[in-house]
This record gives sequence, C-alpha cells and structure tokens, in this order.
Amino acid sequence: MKRMLMTAMALLTLSACAQAENRVKYQNPVLNINFPDPFVLKTDEGYYAYATNGNGKDIQMAFSKDLVNWDVKGDALGGLPFWAQGGLTWAPEVIQNGEKYLMYYTLRDTASNYQCISVAVSDSPAGPFKDDSQKPLICQADEGGSIDASPFRDKDGQLYLYWKNDGNAIGLLTYIYGQKLSADGLSLLEEPVQLLYNRELWEGNLIEAPTMYEKDGYYYLLFSASDFASDLYAVGYAVGKSPLGEFKKFEDNPIVYTVGDVAGPGHQTITFDDAGNPWLVYHAWTAGAIGDDVGKRTMRIDPIEFKDGKVIFKEPTLTEQEGPVIK
Repeated sequence: MKRMLMTAMALLTLSACAQAENRVKYQNPVLNINFPDPFVLKTDEGYYAYATNGNGKDIQMAFSKDLVNWDVKGDALGGLPFWAQGGLTWAPEVIQNGEKYLMYYTLRDTASNYQCISVAVSDSPAGPFKDDSQKPLICQADEGGSIDASPFRDKDGQLYLYWKNDGNAIGLLTYIYGQKLSADGLSLLEEPVQLLYNRELWEGNLIEAPTMYEKDGYYYLLFSASDFASDLYAVGYAVGKSPLGEFKKFEDNPIVYTVGDVAGPGHQTITFDDAGNPWLVYHAWTAGAIGDDVGKRTMRIDPIEFKDGKVIFKEPTLTEQEGPVIK
C-alpha cells in the first residue's frame, strides 16, 4: 500500500511538472496592432480572436495556438447585408451553436442612421461569416441605437444575448439589456430586461461591453464604462443568481483600470486555457498615446478568478508573466 501511495504521489508530481512545463510565458500586449473590442473564441484547433473594423477589414481576425503568439488573418465577415452602411462594424462576438458559428456584431443601419445589432453565420470559426438578414436583429433607435452584443449559453442550454443601448449618442442613460434567444440563435424570445445602467461616478455617461460568466450558481456580469478614448475607461462587474438578474454591482468597482503605462483598459471578454483557467482578454492604450489619432488599442491578456460571488483580478501587466497552460 505504501509503495502504491508513493507511486501515485510521484505520478501527481510528474503531472504537475508536465503542466508547468506547458505553461507559456507572455508579455502584453500579445497582439500589438490596433485591435479594438477583442473577443476570443476557444476551439479544438486553437484560439480565434475577432475585433472591430480596421486595417482594411470589416471584422478583424487573428489565430493563436496558445493565446500568446498570434497570426493576423483575413476579414472574418463575408460582406455586409444590404441594409447596412460600411465602415462601422464593431465589437464582434462568436458562439458555436451545433455545427454553426454565430457572430453577433454592430453595424450602421442605413434607414435609422444608428448603430444596430445583427448576426452572421459560418460553418467555421475562420469564416467567412455571412449575414443574409433583411433587417437588424436589435435596433433601439429611440434609445440611440444598440451595440456590443454578447451571447451566453446557460447550464441548461438556453441561449441569451446581452447588449447596450447607445443612449450616450443622444444624451440618454445607457442600459445593459439581456434577453433569451431562440434555439438557433437567430431571433429573440420574450421581452428584453434592463439589467444595469450608468449611475456611478466612475461610469461617466455610459456602461457597455457586457460579458456574462457563470460559476457555482453565481452569474457574473462584467462591463466597461466611461469614455473609451481616455484613461478613465475601466471594467467593473455585478453579480446575480440568474441570467436575467437581478444584478448587484460590486461596491468597489472598477476592478480593471489605468495603471502606469496601461491606459483605459476595457471591452473585456473571458476565455480559458487548456487547464480550464480563466483569462481576461481586453484592449488598452499606451499612456501618452490615447485616442485613435495618436494611439492604438492593442490586445492584452491577464489571469482572472471567480470565487464565491467575487471577481479577483490583480492588475494589467506589461512585464513577462507565467502564461496559459497549453497541452
């Protein structure tokens, strides 16, 4: 029995060492190009990152095997629907639904001249994603438009969509909304629910970029707030017990904010390494080069934890760090 225990302990030690050996190093930014509003999808073949229009593409895309070393790819979007204007395609997020991949993204509705939300479909996470819609999926023209759509699948398989009304564009409050999606993810069910709105001093005139994550019965709703083109942009969160709330904001928000040369971190998402560890993906400016005229929003990663209704995040990093576990 003693020999069996020693053997088991040795195997555990070897396993831990092997895992440590597969932990790659990283140093931010991991993608040093203008790659705003990043979203990362983990697949069996690796990681796909998607971002707001730029560098001649409607939806920027990159691929990585390890979350650290990225190859920039072509345009993820195979053209805009007939009802949309070009040049304003923002904040794509992708979810696998059966054998299809659904991309929810923001684009300019010609009829209303507001930013609205649509969905494009592909057989592959590499695209091209095709949008054959006849009108926007969501377009709250009376609330300034609708942006920053983020899909979420709950434990029971039910799909939800979260987004923000673009009220700050017309001097209104901004809300984070949530609503059920149909099984195919192409239409909405029931009624939208207002989950959060900008009422705290640090949030300024907007909250946006919702990200939902569930662990151990807690629903964590992360969001960004304040002016993205400033060092005031930051990330906070609220916690609820169901996908549509109600949600209570963390009293010490924000949890991700400007530190040293990392300015205006935000528009976050969550992905996982091969050991199941969660990683926060976000963009940020470099201090002294804030705003599209002088700087770029580069993609960064750092570890994050969720425990007993609390989010634990140390701070944005710039020095070399122990990175994701890759098997």
